[in-house]
Amino acid sequence: MKFFIYTFGCKTNTYESEAMSRLLSETGRFEEAESYGSADVVIVNSCMVTEESEKKAKKLMRRIRRENPEAVIVLGGCMPQVNREKSLDTGADIILGNTDRSGIVRVIDEYVESRKRIFSVVPHERGEAFEMLSPMGYRSLTRANLKIEDGCECFCSYCVIPFARGPVRSMPVENVYNVAKDLVNAGHREIVLTGINIGMYGRDIGYTIYDAVKAVHEAGAERIRLGSVEIDLISDETVRNLSEVPGLCPHFHTSLQSGSDDVLKRMLRRYDSKEYRRKIELLRECFDNASITTDVIVGFPGESDEDFRDTVRFVRETGFFRIHVFPYSRREGTAAAKFTDQIPVEVKKARTRELEKVAAELKRDFLGTQKGRVLNVLFERNAAGEARGHAENYVEVRVRSDVSLKNRIMPVRILEVHESGEYVTGEIV
Repeated sequence: MKFFIYTFGCKTNTYESEAMSRLLSETGRFEEAESYGSADVVIVNSCMVTEESEKKAKKLMRRIRRENPEAVIVLGGCMPQVNREKSLDTGADIILGNTDRSGIVRVIDEYVESRKRIFSVVPHERGEAFEMLSPMGYRSLTRANLKIEDGCECFCSYCVIPFARGPVRSMPVENVYNVAKDLVNAGHREIVLTGINIGMYGRDIGYTIYDAVKAVHEAGAERIRLGSVEIDLISDETVRNLSEVPGLCPHFHTSLQSGSDDVLKRMLRRYDSKEYRRKIELLRECFDNASITTDVIVGFPGESDEDFRDTVRFVRETGFFRIHVFPYSRREGTAAAKFTDQIPVEVKKARTRELEKVAAELKRDFLGTQKGRVLNVLFERNAAGEARGHAENYVEVRVRSDVSLKNRIMPVRILEVHESGEYVTGEIV
């Protein structure tokens, strides 16, 4: 049988999809198809962070059913974990949540034999174990994700993820080492530590994110990158310890969400703008040429024009490399969904457009600071006579090359910011 996996959402979902692919392939009875149209089994790994991601998954599943009516459709991920009724309405043959991806082969076999719809979503509970999943190695053969944590216990007022992912569970440090070793042996030069809230890594087993990073380094990874991390959850001591680990990339994605202290309080974030800025300054003090990327939600309920101006002012003063701008998405079951002072859609769209313009300016400004520097670049692909890759601080770098440099790390002197403002060009030293 042939299978195809379509993944929505975060790096954690990507990791879990790769792990399911491995489980299916290792049976010898399944092989991966090139598209959902030629697959016997189609797995849709869903996301619930925004209403838009949910709509996209539903639309895709309708299209799959229309274009490949005989396919067995599996819906997994956060959507069914949070909302049973919406998941049933998708017409999926098999509906799984976030607790038993390791049973993917068993449930597909069960459905093929019985042809009876399967709904297997187990509620999260405190004390549940971390589900050990391991990918077979990523096709890119450059960077690979390594999921070290699952769950979140912050319960921000806008966020459905704690309901979708449950309490914090951490991969034991010895397993972090073993999986990282497998990925290094498979040829990956860079490993990205990911999870739902990796700043909470180890709280359930007596470790910190530093211990996980150190384990990956000891496994032989040349470069280590952190996925999205809530900076307020990492102590100053841990930041300083992390700066001593060879190969840890100076690129930190840490969600701001708003530059207004009033809005941060309503969001139930655990810091104010002053504390956030202090932690960013500490990162820049400890890591040379660090890049800081972030997420910002605009149009949160009750966000006034002055609150939005505070956010614009804050992001300019902080000098982010990249900003992912999200208009607030009302999610059923969250505290913010009940707020009566919702912002009109047109206001949210206007604020999104304005902040995206600011983000583009800041990105160009940061790229300009790289001119003249020599950056170590991990090349990922060649296209149109160029070798393309990313530096340690995640700046995209392109150099002229008629030969493939894929999966090589090479020093590059940065010459110019491309006119698009999206990447820099350089020459190999």
